[in-house]
Amino acid sequence: MGHFAGIDSLAYQSRALHWPPLGKLLLSICLLIGSLSSKSPYGPLLVLGVGLFLFLYSTGGKMPSFIIFLIGSVMAFSLAGVFIIALTQAGQPILGIAVAGATIGVTREGLSLAALVFLRTFAGLFVMLFFAASTPIPHIFNSLNSVGLPDYIAEITILIYRYSFMMLEQSWQMLNAAGCRMGFSGWRNSMRTMGMVAANMFIRSLEFAERSQYALQSRNFGGRFPLFQKPAEMTPAWGIISIVALAGVYLVGNA
Repeated sequence: MGHFAGIDSLAYQSRALHWPPLGKLLLSICLLIGSLSSKSPYGPLLVLGVGLFLFLYSTGGKMPSFIIFLIGSVMAFSLAGVFIIALTQAGQPILGIAVAGATIGVTREGLSLAALVFLRTFAGLFVMLFFAASTPIPHIFNSLNSVGLPDYIAEITILIYRYSFMMLEQSWQMLNAAGCRMGFSGWRNSMRTMGMVAANMFIRSLEFAERSQYALQSRNFGGRFPLFQKPAEMTPAWGIISIVALAGVYLVGNA
């Protein structure tokens, strides 16, 4: 099953399918704002717990393989970033690492900032996974139009969202094929393989965009996604829940 087909299937089978899309979007945005505005790790940690709970509730406790792959990819990039942050922040040194005759100090402030960035990353990831795994594409499009977003902006947003999962699937298939051919046996082979995959992904993305344009035109795509059943309307209760969630995360993260 493709990554997009998988995320779309999860959305239509989600326990939160019939929740108002705008309500889910507002709740997700408030949780993200609360996490980003927190000065301590407790706020993002709370959002991470809420996002993980909502995602598992939405999927019925399932964790598909492509979701695990996505989480692993984000973790790899995040670890590289937080490692650099931990080594470059000034402050009170707590650890020294000797590299090529020089000592690189790890500071308490650097570790705190690295932990905060890492938790913010995964908090945001699970909140957005909850929204993606519980809201089908037509519902998102309808919600964007209902708040006054022009059709062409909504169309571009949805198409980018839709095809990003397909490109993720393409990259996963290429990496898997390279691994089966011992393309990652050793540091030098790994660097060469990653360079080839990156170059091929750029070419594949151009070809994929061209084929997708022809496919949309052949189906008389007019810039709108059909909606056979209108989703639930947002109620004031969702606004209250979102504001309470934002206030709670802000208080916990800045206490």
